[in-house]
Amino acid sequence: MKNVWIPCLLLFVLVASCAKDEGRMMDQPTLPDVTPAYRSETPQIFGISFPSEFEAPRFDDRAQLGRVLFHDRMLSQNGAVSCNTCHLQSHGFAEPKALSHGLRRELTERNASHLANPGIQLAYFWDGRATDLTTQVTMPIENHVEMGFRSLESLVERLDQLDYYAPLFTAAYGDPEPSVDRIQDALSTFLSAMVTCGSKADEAIASAMPEFWDPWGVMDGSLTLDGLTALEKRGFELFHGEAQCANCHGGPHFNGWGMDFADIGLDAEPNENASTSVNAGGGFLGNWGPTAMKVPSLRNVSLTAPYMHDGRFATLDQVLDHYSHGIQDVTTLDPRLRNWSGSPLLGGDILIDVGPGLFPISIGLDGNEVPPVQLNFTPEERLALKAFLHSLTDHAFVQDERFSNPFTTP
Repeated sequence: MKNVWIPCLLLFVLVASCAKDEGRMMDQPTLPDVTPAYRSETPQIFGISFPSEFEAPRFDDRAQLGRVLFHDRMLSQNGAVSCNTCHLQSHGFAEPKALSHGLRRELTERNASHLANPGIQLAYFWDGRATDLTTQVTMPIENHVEMGFRSLESLVERLDQLDYYAPLFTAAYGDPEPSVDRIQDALSTFLSAMVTCGSKADEAIASAMPEFWDPWGVMDGSLTLDGLTALEKRGFELFHGEAQCANCHGGPHFNGWGMDFADIGLDAEPNENASTSVNAGGGFLGNWGPTAMKVPSLRNVSLTAPYMHDGRFATLDQVLDHYSHGIQDVTTLDPRLRNWSGSPLLGGDILIDVGPGLFPISIGLDGNEVPPVQLNFTPEERLALKAFLHSLTDHAFVQDERFSNPFTTP
């Protein structure tokens, strides 16, 4: 009798597994009767324009389709993960893990980057290997660890069999046929609509400098950041002054104007699965070695832990520890993180937040002879910096239903 029950039990498990997969296939997105307006109410900030795609035909319908695609687990080969699996809205579209699990539970090589105004970035991924959002959006789908499709044409065939996509493609493009180009366009349109410029700091900064990015006006007292506490204002001044954060995280999006790369002197990899190699073969600025990574935006940074390309730092305090006294003297260290004060080349302080490409470099001098900077933050400075970083949280953005998961099954 025992031998009879074994194959029956196996058959039951197999049927239950198939039923589970079929149930997953039948999940339906719940969408509003009227497509919401995805066009940003803030087409530009501090003189920086957002994509002209906001004015393109059927923008809202294409973004709505992109929202469904972004959250749909059927975009992975086995129906296990979606883009949203590693980019959670409540965490600024990051994941609270050092490394993510792909469709077969394998670990990714790097920490999942958060999404902050992706439509105006100039490079994507930590290594900058993609420079076009339309191309970038489907690269994880074809990654064998992340989502596992052998070809995007196979994904087209999958979507053609899911009945909820026909009306979405019709609304977005005039007919129900999915295609690779349309999938890429819809996903990139949805990401372009993810505009996050509504934090407490944004409101204060936009009021003080609505047309021209001018942190120096705050530093010299000619501009006032009304709406920020005294501690947050002090953090802004430190960020753009003595703490030297803006040397790399300069600009209105606190990301080195979206085209900066740097080796920040991390010590040996804490996770053997994490990768430091730069596949792109070079960044736009500051890429002084093979371990240089893209400088991320600090918008919503209080929500996007853990930090760094490998997720090694669990808290902002650990990040500040690194810049305070933990920068390693590696040969590929970015020149902005060396102490040039008093050097025969510069004889002065490091330049701050002056725009792309203007920072100290070691012309005629071996940069490795210059030690890493040791900022040695005081407890008061740490509190002020953290207060300012927390003021960059856009609470409305991470609660906006337009970007939320429309599927009833998470």
